[in-house]
Amino acid sequence: MGRKWIKLWVGESLRGTSRFEFTPAERGVWYDLLLMAGDCREDGNISPGDGKGYPLKWIASTLNIPLPLLKTTLDKCVASDRLTVTEDGVTINNWRRYQSEYERQKAHKDRRSVSDKPY
Repeated sequence: MGRKWIKLWVGESLRGTSRFEFTPAERGVWYDLLLMAGDCREDGNISPGDGKGYPLKWIASTLNIPLPLLKTTLDKCVASDRLTVTEDGVTINNWRRYQSEYERQKAHKDRRSVSDKPY
């Protein structure tokens, strides 16, 4: 898979509710979950893409964190409507809204990079 990136809002990340609602460790898990959601087959959904979610133990192991830390972070994220956890996986709510600026500009940037070539 090619290099991918996700968008994080600077002001909201530094001064938003996650700064006060999460411990530093939980905040790290939240950002790791965003990274995983951007890396999976279906953007915004942490799952292998086969209709079943990854086991929480696997996610914790992949992120190199204790399972109880993952569970408390997921609980806080669900309670604050940041994500949804189902058998189909962990889904970041509003993923497309927050990440859409990249998708909107991607086609334009791709066309521009092709037309800027000197040959």
